[in-house]
Amino acid sequence: MKKTVSIFVSLIILLGIVFYIFVYPKFEIVSGFNAKVLCSCTFMSGIDQERAEREELGFSLLWLASNTIDEADQTVTSSVLGMQKKTAVYRKEFGCALVNDLDVDEIKKQEREVSDLQYAADIWPDREVSGTEAIQRALRTAFDKEGEEKLITRAVVVVKDGELIGEAYADGVSRETPLLGWSMAKTITGFLVGIIAGDGDWTLDSSLPIEEWANDERSEITLKDAMQMSTGLQWEEDYGKVSFATKMLYGSDDMGAYAQSLSLAYPPGEHWEYSSGTSNILARTMENFFADASDYHSFPYRRLFGPIGAESFVLETDASGHFVGSSYGYGSARDWAKLGLLALNKGNWQGVQVVDSTWISFMTEPAPDSNGQYGGQTWLNRNGKFLNYAPQSFWMGGFQGQQVSVHPDKNMVIVRMGVTNTRGDFDFNALAGEIFEAVETPVN
Repeated sequence: MKKTVSIFVSLIILLGIVFYIFVYPKFEIVSGFNAKVLCSCTFMSGIDQERAEREELGFSLLWLASNTIDEADQTVTSSVLGMQKKTAVYRKEFGCALVNDLDVDEIKKQEREVSDLQYAADIWPDREVSGTEAIQRALRTAFDKEGEEKLITRAVVVVKDGELIGEAYADGVSRETPLLGWSMAKTITGFLVGIIAGDGDWTLDSSLPIEEWANDERSEITLKDAMQMSTGLQWEEDYGKVSFATKMLYGSDDMGAYAQSLSLAYPPGEHWEYSSGTSNILARTMENFFADASDYHSFPYRRLFGPIGAESFVLETDASGHFVGSSYGYGSARDWAKLGLLALNKGNWQGVQVVDSTWISFMTEPAPDSNGQYGGQTWLNRNGKFLNYAPQSFWMGGFQGQQVSVHPDKNMVIVRMGVTNTRGDFDFNALAGEIFEAVETPVN
């Protein structure tokens, strides 16, 4: 009997150790993801809790979390069975931030000066544009058939020769609804870095101005290395377990600082590895080129979103006030299309050079060791991933099937926003083929 009890107790202890080492740490990812995403759904996109929990949070172990929205306090708190509690707080100009060690009440005070901000006039009609019957049919292929809930497409927009020729939206989503682009924020970060470089303040061959790197081998990392995801820093872009990526997004108040604290795994410039950490290092390092935090925070709006008339955009910051250049940009599908059109036109917007054309060319040239699939914070089709895309096509891409694809051979931009929770379920290649064929179909 005593032996049986001893074995039972040992088994319980063993299970406890396994739980603490392998299971408990993952709860931080679950509660952190839920709190942050539900906060932004609620206060940024106006998506209700039931829909957000079903669509945005309807995969993996996210159902384990209990989520509480405080409308008055503008916070969302999530936990798993009372463990690993996380709170995200909304700030009007900064969006939502997940809070770890900092004080929530202090973070609520963060605000951006917007009094002198001006936006260019909108270039498209103040009404929904359905397009021809052929285009309408093509757009409908992006959405679930009745009774299905697999693709969960939110919006599709098509721009041809600078004109909006078709758009379609899911129920409850409009042309004004700000939608999360996830990693499409990386390309926005690339544009912003390019604007600073165009001002003469940053060059591709210059080392990143990070004080903590001054006396070690990381000082050899150049801006070009960072833009092309070739810093050589340790990284693991895995969201299914505790990794560098999840520690950064769900356990760090200052994401760029966390990413830049990592050591080298490879010599700079020799090894390509997709890294959200690198994008956040860039977004944080941009602050060095501004007189104060206010100038830094207003910069994307003064120099990028404002000049192209993208009024819906909010580039969210983390709890420390730094832009989350890897993941958190919200904008309407039309405004995402404007960024694609800007890239298509080599950084020129209605005669104004917003981003230098040579910088756009750099962003769309393959990074060494990337097998032609990646440029400067931008995905490329040089390896022929999408058969219906020409080799010179490129795109902004994000989790859950976000894409702004740019097709120079067609003079076209295609935007697809949605919440496809199984990777690969949305067929971008097929959608593009349908749209290309529809555009070429004669109108009766």
